[in-house]
Order: sequence, then C-alpha cells, then structure tokens
Amino acid sequence: MNIITGSLKGRKIPFPLKRFPEAQITTSKVKEAVFSILGEDLSGMRFLDLFACSGQMGFEAISRGASFVLFNDIEAAHARFIGDTLRAWEIDKQAMVLHMPATQCLRYCEKHQMLFDVAYIDPPYEKRKGKNQTLARILEIIGTTVIFSEGARMLVQHYYANELPEGAGIFHLAKSRRYGTTGIAEYQR
Repeated sequence: MNIITGSLKGRKIPFPLKRFPEAQITTSKVKEAVFSILGEDLSGMRFLDLFACSGQMGFEAISRGASFVLFNDIEAAHARFIGDTLRAWEIDKQAMVLHMPATQCLRYCEKHQMLFDVAYIDPPYEKRKGKNQTLARILEIIGTTVIFSEGARMLVQHYYANELPEGAGIFHLAKSRRYGTTGIAEYQR
C-alpha cells in the first residue's frame, strides 16, 4: 500500500498483513476511484475514517491536504499501528486516533462538537445480496448526528450486491459506482 499523491506521495504504509490476516484492505484501484471522486486537493477539509483498519484512506487524505483526520478502528492493534505511523511520519498533530465501536465514535464526535467535511465508511463486508442491516443501521445513525458541515460528503465502501438506502438522515444517495465486487456509494448533504 502506497500513498498515491500529495505531500506523502510514494510512501509505503507498513501495515503488517501477515500479522493481521483478517484485515480487509481497500485495493489500490478502489482507493484511486475514491480519491478521484473527492478530488486531488482536500486542503482544509476535516476527514472521518470510521473503520480505519490500516489507515490508508486517512493517510491519503492527509497527503492531499486535509487539515484534520480522525481515524477510528475497533481493533486496538490497528489503532496502535495508525498512531505509531502518524508519529513516525511526523503528521500526528493533524490527526486523532480512536479505538471504539463506530456508534460510540460517532457519539464521541458529537459530544466534542467535531465537524467533518468528508466521511469514509468501510465496515467489514457482509458478502450477500440484499439489504445490509449493519450498514443500514450505521448510515441511519450517521445521518442523524450533528458532526457534518454544510455540503459534507460521505463515501461508503460496500459489497456490490448490498442494497443501500436512498437516504440516510441528512444525506441522500447521489451516485453509486462498481469496481469488481466492491461498490462505492456517494452520499451528499
């Protein structure tokens, strides 16, 4: 996993896949597609990576100029890895790492009056056709929180055959794209 562009371009994210065989890593093709949607310049934006895993999406956002990235992952070892990498790369001042369930992280952000311009949502896949109950519940909660700026965008990575809701509180589904077995749904406020 490498950073595609920006101030950290070419840096390799040293995520130890052998140590974390359960980790579902976003492919380079999908990562490029996501940042093609968001644009090359994220200057001044605040980015939420709710299911961070290796942290590659948040690292890419920092590289592209995001002023702040909140990385969250339920796995303590993943959160430790992200924190260690942020410090090693000396970019920890523009980031925060949390280790909690997604719903708890959202409540934390609300309690601390955090505001985000972009949210990246990539929960563990439910690889079956139809409604993804876990994802639908998370989107419902996200859509009712008060942590998003006017014009905020939310990108949801999911198994292509999952059905996603047309709306999620303050967000509406603007566009959906498919990359192999991966879908990217773009929601806008």
